[in-house]
Amino acid sequence: MINLFKSIRVSENQNVSVRMSEYQRTGRGSDLCFSVLCFSLSVFCFLIFFLIFPAPAAEQSNIAIAKGKVYLNLKDAEIKSVLQTFAKATGVNIVAADDVTGKITVTFSGILPKDGLEAVLRTKGLDWFEDHGTIFVSTKKIMRTYYLANAKPSDLQATLAAILPTGSVVTADDSYNVLVIQTTSDYLPRLEKLIEELDVSPAQVMVEVKMIQINNGDNGTLGLNLGYTRNSANNNYVKTTGLASVSFEAAGIYAHALSIFSTGSLEAFLQGLQTITKFDIVATPRLTTLNNKQATLLIGAKLGYKTSVITQTSTTQIVNFLNIGTSLTITPNVTKNGMIRMKVDPKLSDGRIENDLPVEETTETHNEVIVKDGQTFVIGGLVRDRDTTTDVGVPILSYIPFLGTFFRRSVTEKTKSELMVFVTPRIITPEYLETLKPEIDGMVKKSARDAALIH
Repeated sequence: MINLFKSIRVSENQNVSVRMSEYQRTGRGSDLCFSVLCFSLSVFCFLIFFLIFPAPAAEQSNIAIAKGKVYLNLKDAEIKSVLQTFAKATGVNIVAADDVTGKITVTFSGILPKDGLEAVLRTKGLDWFEDHGTIFVSTKKIMRTYYLANAKPSDLQATLAAILPTGSVVTADDSYNVLVIQTTSDYLPRLEKLIEELDVSPAQVMVEVKMIQINNGDNGTLGLNLGYTRNSANNNYVKTTGLASVSFEAAGIYAHALSIFSTGSLEAFLQGLQTITKFDIVATPRLTTLNNKQATLLIGAKLGYKTSVITQTSTTQIVNFLNIGTSLTITPNVTKNGMIRMKVDPKLSDGRIENDLPVEETTETHNEVIVKDGQTFVIGGLVRDRDTTTDVGVPILSYIPFLGTFFRRSVTEKTKSELMVFVTPRIITPEYLETLKPEIDGMVKKSARDAALIH
């Protein structure tokens, strides 16, 4: 409403008041036109402003839970805000990845919470998985192929699968040396870094083995223990009859059940042992294997026997084998500081097949030891008792039918022997290969000479 009076300041101490009646009489027409013009311009500017800068649409996000059903009414709602509201309404922990963005408009009425969540995520092409009661939301799984240069894909498969979220798939193909991985994009940086760290050239270890069999002495005891006492002061084993002492860096089980030799002391030990007891060299192989890979040795025979596999439609016979003799299983592990952890399992076995079933008698030990590169350790204590039966008779007369039994007899001799296994692991390096060149050249020349003699 227009005020009745309009005050105009004329000077600092004087105001001139003009009655509204006079104002209306003198300037009513011009002021009215001016007011209408101003109002029209204001409305015009207001319309132009909102045409150029329209007001943003209001974000609406309504979720309700009733009788275990979800009611959704979403319009232009941020997906992360929707997930937060959904988590509060259902009491479920929901974690969204950084790449989960965008708005969503959807309406559902009376569906299960799981179906509602899947429907919301499907509209944005998102995926989810549950882990320990928490739902993780991320972009859809993508597939990557990684060709390995050194590592075996199947060796990395379990390690990679353990760090990936539930629902990821790791496929290993050793024939093509490739890993095929399907997972969410946010895991790819960590995954690729881990593959790079694991795809390294594995260390190789050459294991020199000396297996000797010590026979029983004249007094029926094993020659290994004859004349040896332990010097507790310097941890040496000393021959009391004058043999030079053989130094050990670390002593294991007394009487050489498990002892570790310093470099160069092995030959001295064998030379000293040869002077006091009888022993035969069973084998001196060299086994080469990769780090953490098993190497095996068998000196003996394989006894075959049949087993039957019966199904509802057929019966199939399979031939299996029983290994008998002297066997050795070695698994090296090169540690970070250059030490070698060795698992060594020697085994002595005899066997036979009775009624199509294998019967095995074994003497075996399981050992694990850490040694330096090039250090030798020995495993003993594998004792075998044998009864050897020999027929003794008078020549010619012992073969006469009926009467020959009076001229021959059987003698059974009990023998005892102990197997000792000397193991020397060496990490294969370019420097070590150089030291082997003269030996390899000598072996090649010897083979050439032997071939020439044959022809």
